[in-house]
Amino acid sequence: MTQENSTELLWTELLLINNIDDRVLTIFNDIESKFHKYQILAEEDPQRLFQLLGGDDLEIQTYNWAFEYTYEDYINENDLEYDANEAGKWDLEEKSIEHAHDTGHWYVTGIILVQGPKNIELEFEIEYCEGYIDGIIGTPYNKSKHGNHGILFN
Repeated sequence: MTQENSTELLWTELLLINNIDDRVLTIFNDIESKFHKYQILAEEDPQRLFQLLGGDDLEIQTYNWAFEYTYEDYINENDLEYDANEAGKWDLEEKSIEHAHDTGHWYVTGIILVQGPKNIELEFEIEYCEGYIDGIIGTPYNKSKHGNHGILFN
């Protein structure tokens, strides 16, 4: 059996679970197990998995991330000489956020929690591009990688 056939069988298996709460519970139990039977579905088509679990992209909590703007970036952009005193006073977080505002360039992500029975929450992370949803970049299977895309700011 090819991997494609195997993957389609897993999709079919999930689709045969008519109750969304039961699907959420199935994925939750799979994540908690060491087998991760359905992980390949999350990797190959996270949007489809999100929809099968009843995810609603109207419930997104968004986050803004400034890219790190170092003292070295600053002196290179402004063709300045290195000054050890200025470098020592450089506040990476403050300057990165200020630079993001000045340039209008930062990264936006969103978190959606798919709710299930027994207070189960499956977290999906969304990426934005030019103010629009660009896709799912994080699933419940790789939750530890969510967030931390730079310096968080409002």
